[in-house]
Amino acid sequence: MSTFRVDGPAAAGYTAAIRAFSRVCRVLAPLFGVAVVACASGIQPVHGPVSPDLEREAVQATAPDRPLRIIFDWTVRERDARFQGQGAARVQDPYRARLDLFGPRGETYLSAAVVDGEIRLPASVSPSVVPPAPLLWSALGVLRPPVGATLVGTARDGDRVRLEYRDAGEQWRFELVAGRLRRAEWIRSDGARQTVELKGEGAFRLPREAVYRDWAAYTELTLTLDEVEPVDAFPPETWSPQAG
Repeated sequence: MSTFRVDGPAAAGYTAAIRAFSRVCRVLAPLFGVAVVACASGIQPVHGPVSPDLEREAVQATAPDRPLRIIFDWTVRERDARFQGQGAARVQDPYRARLDLFGPRGETYLSAAVVDGEIRLPASVSPSVVPPAPLLWSALGVLRPPVGATLVGTARDGDRVRLEYRDAGEQWRFELVAGRLRRAEWIRSDGARQTVELKGEGAFRLPREAVYRDWAAYTELTLTLDEVEPVDAFPPETWSPQAG
């Protein structure tokens, strides 16, 4: 088992590292090539009546239900470069998560927390380097509808469920299979698109792999599950990386 720091101050050169990481990834960039083609298909638009019951069922099926500590490997690819490292996520109900990305020598690249629909970052990190909260949740297999958006379509086809939301010209689409989130898509008002694709089945209903793509930036982040374990509740300061 690999070891690295999850808590404590960021490694020396944190600010320079996050700026470099942001330039390469643009997102998460986040946190993130494979050259991706801008015409790749997404989730089909959802037509038909809106079912709040179907939405409620989908949200409940993916909601966090216990504190978990998750260890994963990450790889970022863009047209001419590839970066990789390890990461840790801490998840706790109701809807609290903390993500830390580390470089190959244990240096901190990014710390971010999401509490429901609010993203919390250290003061040195621009909000532009992380994707919106619903996509961060999606990378953990959690469907958390975008705050302020309107549910405009729901559909069920066997064990496949699709939901679509809209807000100020933006579109959000989610697809679940057998109660597990499998794809999420955000189409901005300018037509740019970001997606999350989930593969495999890990412990505690986590995806085995999550692939985040910013199609306009030709970047891709892959998170591969390594270990997951239930733990006691995390201390409140976990969800405030801006205070670290």
